[in-house]
Amino acid sequence: MLKTMKNGDVLNVCLSGEIDHCVCESMRREIEAQLQDTQIQCLRFDFTDVSFMDSSGIGMLIGRYKTMAARGGTVRASGLHPPVDRLFHMAGLHRIIQIEPSGRQGNT
Repeated sequence: MLKTMKNGDVLNVCLSGEIDHCVCESMRREIEAQLQDTQIQCLRFDFTDVSFMDSSGIGMLIGRYKTMAARGGTVRASGLHPPVDRLFHMAGLHRIIQIEPSGRQGNT
């Protein structure tokens, strides 16, 4: 699932488990609720504990990218294991979401 933590103008979202059609809608709602805070300018996803992601996860990420882009913000990702990294590249997400070095992101 997910855990969120705000740090200044950054919303850190630590994801875990499988990101598929069964969980994406609740993830989307929870993240969008946090993004009601218009001070957030960077949305940072940590995929360290993600074991699987399908096209529903891609859609969820693109939607959050659009939300952030509309306010002039950015989206970043870290902790991409090879299968998730491969999916990021196949879907072209690496072109719109900055990939950061692996590891838990707590600071800006």
